[in-house]
Amino acid sequence: MPAKKPYSTLSYALIGCGRISVKHLKAVLKKNSGLSLTAIVDSNPDAPGNLLRAAGLSENTAKKLLASVKLYTDYEEMLDEEKPEVVAITVPSGLHFRIAKAAILSGAHILLEKPMTMRSSEARELYELSESTGRKIAMGHIYRYFPIVGNLKKDIASGVFGTISHGSVVVRWGHDQAYYDQAAWRGTWKSDGGALMNQTVHALDLLCWLMDGTAVSASAMLARRFHSMEAEDVALGMLTLDNHTLCHVEGTTNTSIHDHEASFFINGTKGTLRVGLRKGKPFFDIRDADGHSKNFYYLRKDINEKGLPGLLSLLNPHTGIYKDLVEAIHENRNPIADAKSGYTSVDMVLAMYESAKEKRVIALPLTADFSSEEMTGYFSSSK
Repeated sequence: MPAKKPYSTLSYALIGCGRISVKHLKAVLKKNSGLSLTAIVDSNPDAPGNLLRAAGLSENTAKKLLASVKLYTDYEEMLDEEKPEVVAITVPSGLHFRIAKAAILSGAHILLEKPMTMRSSEARELYELSESTGRKIAMGHIYRYFPIVGNLKKDIASGVFGTISHGSVVVRWGHDQAYYDQAAWRGTWKSDGGALMNQTVHALDLLCWLMDGTAVSASAMLARRFHSMEAEDVALGMLTLDNHTLCHVEGTTNTSIHDHEASFFINGTKGTLRVGLRKGKPFFDIRDADGHSKNFYYLRKDINEKGLPGLLSLLNPHTGIYKDLVEAIHENRNPIADAKSGYTSVDMVLAMYESAKEKRVIALPLTADFSSEEMTGYFSSSK
């Protein structure tokens, strides 16, 4: 069988130099990423240089890179002048929609950090725009790219785990007050949301994706217990999927900043699985109906398919997102975490917010427009 010809390199621009942009830059600068960094945009002129240093580049390497990359403080000017083929958007969540729309209309494919938007109609518009233009949207839903997850998805869908009864996701991603104090937009209903929208949205996406269903109803309770902020720092929710499975959701930033956890449980008639991250280390316990471990089977299967580098993707999952996006563009297919995943995950979170506000179960997909900003004043009015 002849070797596949290498793909042509795509021009790439990064919009936003915040905390998460370091992982983007490291992934793009890797050898054979298929991307060529041509422009960086940030409203702070000093941000690009700070980003390169935060990425661990030597002063000399950073200077050479800055000399070859064009720097902008205005994303519209950059899109107009550079016409990049791929754009990454790593700005505050409240700015995602307008920048993503402009990038797609300029002809770019995009990698968009979660959440897709803060308003249901805007998420739907980006999804539909991606479909109508053929421009790919890869979402920063990192959990879909973790080792063994893809094979678990296939086996659940094909019935290996039997009929699924229910699942749960727990995101205990502790942050201290300094996290929310670092920027005025942090923890606000308009630009960030709370534990559900910020910390839990991509874990919620993974659970429903693994369970091979789409949410048809949502309910939730919210609280703000330990932080000075607008939005919630703890949320409990329930989802019903179209395949009649139930999903329990817990998301909080009230736990220890030294003990981050994102864990998933799915129960079927022919097996169960527990997978997740704790203190940066992956764990999994996959068993058949007789209680026998299938851990080694799934590890071996992943290594056979992807090699050991596939397991190392845990060090920076964005490497896997970019690899998949580049291949999706060249092969004209949807990325693993595509535009639809961005839209449906936002819809689920907003439905849970609306449920807490209205004190009732909310049907999905949302038919009336709803935004996180409509939660403004929620805690003062719910006392």
